[in-house]
Amino acid sequence: MPDPIPARLTRSLPVCDTERAARVRARLPEAAREAWAEASGFVDAVFAAAPYLGRLAVRRAETFLRLARDSPEAVIADAIERARAVAELSDHDEAARVLREAKSDLHLAAALADLSGAYDLSHAVGALTAFADASVQGALGAAVRIRGFDVEADDTPLPGYFVLALGKMGTGTLNYSSDIDLVVLFEPDRIVTPEGKEPQKALDRLTQTWVRLMSEETSDGYVFRVDLRLRPDPSSTPVSLSAESARRYFEAVGQNWERAAYAKARVCAGDREAGEAFLRDLEPFIWRRALDFAAVEDIRSLAKQIQSIGRRAEIRVAGHDVKLGRGGIREVEFYAQVMQLLFGGRKPALRVPDTVGALRALQAEDLIEAEEAEALIEDYRTLRHVEHRIQMREDEQTQTLPADRSARAAVAALFGEAELEAFDAQVTSALQRIHAAFSDQFDDGDSLATGEGSLVLTGVEPTPDTLATLSAHGFSQPEQIWSRLSGWAAGRARAGRTERARGLFSRLAPRLVEAIGATGDADRTFARFAKFFEGLPSGVQPLSLLVNHPELADELIAILGLAPRLAEVLARRPALLDIMLDPSFTQPLKTGDRTKLAERMREVRGRGTPFELALNQARRIAREERLRIGAQTLLGRASAGEAGRAYTDLAEAAIEVMSDAALNEVARRHGPPPGRFAILGLGKLGGCELSADSDLDIMVVYQADREMSEGERPIGCDTWFSRFTQRLVAALSAPTEEGDLFDVDLALRPSGSAGPVAVSLARFESYYQGGEAWTWERMALTRARIVGGQGLDSEVSAALDAAMACDVAARDIRRDAAAMRARLERDKPAGSLWNLKLRTGGLIEIEFIAQTGQLVLGRRLSPSTAQALRMLVEYGALPEADGEALTTALRDYSLVTQLLRLAHGSGFDPDTASLPFAERLGEAVGVSGLQALQDRLDDHAARVRALFVAHIGEPQLDSDG
Repeated sequence: MPDPIPARLTRSLPVCDTERAARVRARLPEAAREAWAEASGFVDAVFAAAPYLGRLAVRRAETFLRLARDSPEAVIADAIERARAVAELSDHDEAARVLREAKSDLHLAAALADLSGAYDLSHAVGALTAFADASVQGALGAAVRIRGFDVEADDTPLPGYFVLALGKMGTGTLNYSSDIDLVVLFEPDRIVTPEGKEPQKALDRLTQTWVRLMSEETSDGYVFRVDLRLRPDPSSTPVSLSAESARRYFEAVGQNWERAAYAKARVCAGDREAGEAFLRDLEPFIWRRALDFAAVEDIRSLAKQIQSIGRRAEIRVAGHDVKLGRGGIREVEFYAQVMQLLFGGRKPALRVPDTVGALRALQAEDLIEAEEAEALIEDYRTLRHVEHRIQMREDEQTQTLPADRSARAAVAALFGEAELEAFDAQVTSALQRIHAAFSDQFDDGDSLATGEGSLVLTGVEPTPDTLATLSAHGFSQPEQIWSRLSGWAAGRARAGRTERARGLFSRLAPRLVEAIGATGDADRTFARFAKFFEGLPSGVQPLSLLVNHPELADELIAILGLAPRLAEVLARRPALLDIMLDPSFTQPLKTGDRTKLAERMREVRGRGTPFELALNQARRIAREERLRIGAQTLLGRASAGEAGRAYTDLAEAAIEVMSDAALNEVARRHGPPPGRFAILGLGKLGGCELSADSDLDIMVVYQADREMSEGERPIGCDTWFSRFTQRLVAALSAPTEEGDLFDVDLALRPSGSAGPVAVSLARFESYYQGGEAWTWERMALTRARIVGGQGLDSEVSAALDAAMACDVAARDIRRDAAAMRARLERDKPAGSLWNLKLRTGGLIEIEFIAQTGQLVLGRRLSPSTAQALRMLVEYGALPEADGEALTTALRDYSLVTQLLRLAHGSGFDPDTASLPFAERLGEAVGVSGLQALQDRLDDHAARVRALFVAHIGEPQLDSDG
């Protein structure tokens, strides 16, 4: 019969707080004090450092007394037996009480046996695990009775229903205040539920009952906190899961981290035969004889996710987590288990559940050096002892060494060290040695941590280090971000369904987190990336691109951070990532790209009519080019003028190719065109000032060479060009399977929507030269430019010049322009100061000044507003200072407008703008921040309005309203 603890003392513990020890001693019965008299220094040291154990000794005074006279083995065996006997009870409250009293006795006996040296680590964790097994068995048996099931036998109360222990309970190495990881499964064909009860609901309630018996906090405390989240897909499966459903899950989408988890699984309660049969079925999933490269990389990634900054990482003991922190218990466990998963399929001797046993098995198979194995075992045991002493102080599920010196000194005292510095040094040395070995083992290839720390995406909950890493990168809700990332890593997105894709994502994740954090607006950028990633139909190709081209990942995140609108485009069309790798994607924007773009648009392939193929190809090229222009503008590689010219080149190429397609389509039925024509671009198209979402203002002008066409079905010249125009508009604007191209507006043609869609040259001339045109229509014509057509350029150009030269009094032109501005303010108010076109003193007023100046001068100077302003100064029609002020305002307005339209479309709310985008807006005009930008724009607006009044007049409605 083993001796009691006082006779087995091998450790001398310092007393860190004599007053606390005295207070606890005073509350103990006299008999207990006398029984422990020979070991009074030991118990004083324990009670001084561990308030929880002091309270436990007072509350369970009889057990404390017994431990002075009887062996801890006898006390622990008695506690285990009482817990197991709870299976015979049918009263919930009584079962809960007995379990908690037995747990208190077990805790007191195990702690004193451990601290005294009577137990080594293996005996201590073995006792804790044996009691956990008995507790689950007892609670399950009682719950079966409470829920009205027929009890078959005490050891198998419900055939077909079994409980697996995982984690440290599964390996038989439970720590002092650990929760327990359990999985509840059942074989439907063996289960008999109470009559009239739906099986799934009945089994879930049964599970909830015994879990509550274990976990519920009462006046007697709790038994164990139970975690059921290691079951397959815990967010969407019931707490009691069909074993067949679990088998299908592991066969289809089981992850390598789940292989690691279930390698530790064993049956701890219920139908042992059914449970062991289930675990045998899992062996091919856990222990694979052959692993492809992707699987090997994924297994190694389990370790790389926690490898942060290598073997020389700095470690501070104060506040350090000895389990999850750098160099902690987890690194030893990963060190061993990754090797087990890699080689255990071919070497059954490696299938050892506990860490110490696994290290010895790896050494026996010559997979690690004997010296390293023993060093790791020794340091692992040191940290497990420290972990237990941290938890013994207050029975808290924590592995973090206190940052407070006095609290950490109490842990040191329980460890047997009176000097805190010596304790800190010993722990630090163990942590450093472990981390060095871990880093050396997994230092090949990229670390799967970020520069801020580890990034562990496996398991059912985030580690503290991972949450700290995410917080350091600027995420305000790291738990939610971890949940999303972990879900992707586990395949809960279409892009991560294959093992290859999941491995690629694990490699990408650290760079992704760093790049998103670098935007300065981590939360919103992550939300946009999430929309992009979760919209991917498959993941291997885009993930391979991002992993193998890190600069592409950085650029993608930068774009997502700056531009929600482009983020939506990429989410809808992830194939655009390929375009970002093309060398031309980062080449400077330049004029003259129209011809090349048109050539690319003509390279049609595939099945369909020539007209349909042409439409789809143009939309594909336009989508790619818009992304290129947008990215260069967003990232500061292109100015507003360069972007406007590039968007215009794209539009003109589209008009050229689509007009050819439309012409061929009409000619196919009605013969070639019975005349010549020109396509006029007006507005921003005419001025080469298009932005990301501009529509196209166009006008088709034609001159008949003959009255009828010469085709299979001849039609009149007017009808031919009307149909051509309609076809052209459809080619440019109709959505196809490849999306949209451009919206088209014909409203600026003579008589607007009331007139024919195509305008004869004669009608064009009579309308603008004969006095029918309104002043605003002639103003619009100042921006007209020929952008397409066949053989009518010189005639239309002469007609444009003649329209400008009409003899109209300057006073009337200015009055009409002022009235037009007043009507726009009334009918189309800006709505926001960020509507830089329509706001008071906005872009439209600069354009009005340039346009009225040309009408008053009687000359068509330039469709470009900036160029027209410069030429008005040269002609003396505009003072140089005014021209400079207007040109500066125009430049800033154009830059900001390009960025706003690109990133946000027509709606921009400064209150919701991302910080990176706000900074980019300010940088565009040379200021810092949105407020400074708004001040600059307000100054421009005030100056522009003053110049509008000076050169045109105060906006006011005329008598016609």
